[in-house]
Amino acid sequence: MATYLTFYTPLPNYSKDIQLDGVQNEVTVHRDDYGVPHIFAEDKGDLYFALGYVHAQDRIWQMTLSQMTAEGRFSEFLGEDFINLDKYLRLLGFQNTADEIWEELPREQQIVLESYAAGINSFASQNKSRLPIEFSLTGMSTIPWEPQHSIALSRIMAWEMNTSWWSKAVIGYLQESMEPGDFEELFSHFPDTDFIHDDFKGSPGEALLSFLDEETQMRKLFGNSGDGTGGNAWVASGSITESDYPLLAGDPHLGLGMPAKWFEVHLNLNGRNASGITIPGAPAIVIGQNDFMAWSLTNVMADETDFFIEKLHPNDTTSYLADSLDSGPGPEYEKLRVERGIIKVKNNDEILNEIRYTGNGPVISDIHHEPGLLADQMITMRWTGHEPSYEWGVLLDINWAESFNEFQSVLPDFKVPGMNILYGDVNGNISMHVLGNFPQRSNPLNFRRGWSRDDDWQGYIPFQQLPHIVNPESGYIANANNKLHGDDYPFYISSFWSSSFRFDRIESLLQGETNLNSSHFMDIQNDIYSNHAREVTELILPILAEVQNDQQIVAATSYLTNWDFNYAVNAGAASILDVFYMELGKNTIKKELGETAYKRFIQTEHLPVRTLNHLLQESFSGSAFSADLFELTEGFQLFQLVDPSKTPGKFRISEDDILNSMKDAMTFLEDTLGPQSYEWRWENLHTLTLEPPLFGQAAEEDDASKTSRLIAKNLLSRGPYPMPGHGMTISKGQYSWEKPFEMTLGASQRRIVDFSDLQKSFSIISTGQSGNPLSKHYDDQLQLWLDGQYRTFYHHQDEIENFSNKTMTIKPL
Repeated sequence: MATYLTFYTPLPNYSKDIQLDGVQNEVTVHRDDYGVPHIFAEDKGDLYFALGYVHAQDRIWQMTLSQMTAEGRFSEFLGEDFINLDKYLRLLGFQNTADEIWEELPREQQIVLESYAAGINSFASQNKSRLPIEFSLTGMSTIPWEPQHSIALSRIMAWEMNTSWWSKAVIGYLQESMEPGDFEELFSHFPDTDFIHDDFKGSPGEALLSFLDEETQMRKLFGNSGDGTGGNAWVASGSITESDYPLLAGDPHLGLGMPAKWFEVHLNLNGRNASGITIPGAPAIVIGQNDFMAWSLTNVMADETDFFIEKLHPNDTTSYLADSLDSGPGPEYEKLRVERGIIKVKNNDEILNEIRYTGNGPVISDIHHEPGLLADQMITMRWTGHEPSYEWGVLLDINWAESFNEFQSVLPDFKVPGMNILYGDVNGNISMHVLGNFPQRSNPLNFRRGWSRDDDWQGYIPFQQLPHIVNPESGYIANANNKLHGDDYPFYISSFWSSSFRFDRIESLLQGETNLNSSHFMDIQNDIYSNHAREVTELILPILAEVQNDQQIVAATSYLTNWDFNYAVNAGAASILDVFYMELGKNTIKKELGETAYKRFIQTEHLPVRTLNHLLQESFSGSAFSADLFELTEGFQLFQLVDPSKTPGKFRISEDDILNSMKDAMTFLEDTLGPQSYEWRWENLHTLTLEPPLFGQAAEEDDASKTSRLIAKNLLSRGPYPMPGHGMTISKGQYSWEKPFEMTLGASQRRIVDFSDLQKSFSIISTGQSGNPLSKHYDDQLQLWLDGQYRTFYHHQDEIENFSNKTMTIKPL
């Protein structure tokens, strides 16, 4: 560390004149007080060259990790411990897909990517002695950036957003390990859960868990834990705002670490403005605004991935059954396509890596499954992200669109991942469109037969028939990853929507309003009221209130009765309810599933929450609750038990389950936080630690050196911080059920746009602009983000120059 600081000067120079081969005209880059670049250029190629350059100035290590992820090259630079990771990444095929897309791109889009890549490489070649400390720690240099790396990054992000298949894997495994009647009872709230076909041999659900394990290990390594990748977004028309112009808000939910996922930027091309958040490594603004409009994105939570069980030829393991042709001349077999590559390993021999493919996709069961689980069968994966499409091109067009029609015209080309795009413009239009390729297929939740044409995808839902809303009478549109359509919608998009708790809360705060402004939207984005907590409390409180002779139950009843359902850091009731909820899962579902199966069941928050809520509703019914005090309303009974004979089965929740789970929760709090109830504040359980990719996980290994732990914890990481909210509040604070209550996922950025003045917006990212831990911009937005505050993000050149304290000029060589 001392040697690094002595012999290297790693911080980039934001205020200098430089001459570079790659620009045609002079480009000016103003940095504001938070290191956000405002780039002014006359030529599009120059603009994106400069964007590549400033991305590299601040995030070159983060971008290098993206390259290694795209190509599966971690072993080459970091050693044999990363061989399995490289095999997994190559199986996912990000770089192969990117190469295929590159060949199909129009030349105009290729030029943008080439200019951007040239800017990155220009910085890297001129600053070999000014690289962040991670390069010194790993002994690495930068990797030349190719335009295809930017394309691959779009697929990496799409895969990060694709978590619906996790539930498929877990439910398939549970079907194999449970009695049929028990399985049907536990998952009766899911339609069509006959996952395992009679023709399948062995245990395909269990075999698929090896693939899921690789995914979860990769996400932990990169700091992307959390299955609720999504976000909130809403837009209000001028009919219900103070300014008579629309307002738009968005806060994407992603894994939180150091540095942030996003990099803020303002682009000015010949007087035209575009600003917002970018992903280092790609030239497009993902969420942002221009002089005419603004947009935000939320995850559809679409079911975009299917798993096919494939049969090998009985006498030739290089062939597979492509079509059974039950009514034809006989079965048709095809040769497996085999892709061979070399994995270079630092200080070790190279490894030959083989990936087998059928017509449905890569054979994912080749990843570490136990022999015998599949007999002579294998599992392949089909994912919409493996098919060519160019989302960066769509976003680039949106960045500079100047009319509602121009905006709408490019939307059909956005294919993956499935996203909702919310929109507003200065003419008063507001809209939401669902974007993406959504496969049409029968029995969408089941594992599929690779040899049956009945199980093939039958094309995609036509764009014109995807859900969309334009200028509704209500005056607002909102989405929080909730279900997008009614039961009469003729197509299947997903079974894995987020619960409606966040959406319902957003809607309740917008309904009936006629004078909304930016401050209202800030309050909504930071809202920590939980509809989920209210519903659960209303179900259990009458049972608790009947107990008068148990001090633990009496204390819990008092807390919950007087709680306003806000997950504030000082809320003891929040700790009581969330611990109770987990104990209830153990005392009901885990008791029947056993340790191993239950651990799988809670791998995604979606399954235990959805299932427990369903069981609570099935076991109990209530009516006429007072929202605040739970008082009896005249003429109605507050609470009524359902007749147990009407809810048979192992998983019915009883009054004893409620009481025992609450006692277990209170005992846990006493043992963990102390005997005094004031010690049970939510902040003492629910915390966030921001860690860097690779180094954060490495520092937790048993054989990690003291030096590596010191650097990871004290230099590269931040926290722990007490955090409000939980997984179902608008201000999201999701934690893993496997490792409660450490927050893993939340608002990676908050942004609000008032269309009465598009020369500015209100924005905050979770850490800072720089990925260099020695920079003041590494974490200078962090405290504002923690406090729910915002920065004013200016577009007007006079304002920018007033707030700019660094200016860099790039001139032609």
